[in-house]
Amino acid sequence: MIDWNLFLVVDAEPAEVSGGRDRVVLLEGRRLLALPDNGYQLLLAWVAGPRRVVRTPAPIHPDQDVIDTFVNSYLVEAGVPPRPRGFAWYLDLPVGTTPSDVWHAVDTDGAHRSPVDLLRVREAMERGVAALYDVA
Repeated sequence: MIDWNLFLVVDAEPAEVSGGRDRVVLLEGRRLLALPDNGYQLLLAWVAGPRRVVRTPAPIHPDQDVIDTFVNSYLVEAGVPPRPRGFAWYLDLPVGTTPSDVWHAVDTDGAHRSPVDLLRVREAMERGVAALYDVA
């Protein structure tokens, strides 16, 4: 059973490789995509699992209670437990993979229509992660 506590905590500062909307960092020899603290990207962290995602301690945002409400309600609606606060999350990038490759792989193929069915979004992400990491 997956639990947020299984995700490795790395107490080190990541080195920025590329900035912008899709930040890529190096952390302890791993090339990683930074996942901002929002429901969609943390759902990706959950789906990718603790073998492909690490976290680092992060300062609490002044509006953290509001952020937690939105992020955790999104996760719960997708069938995922609320994530712990106070961390920055990072996804392993397979060799030769760009952030846009990741977003293309986990594309929900219209699952973001209104109303959003977050279980369909999660299923689309699971298929994309399996393809991205060649998981049988």
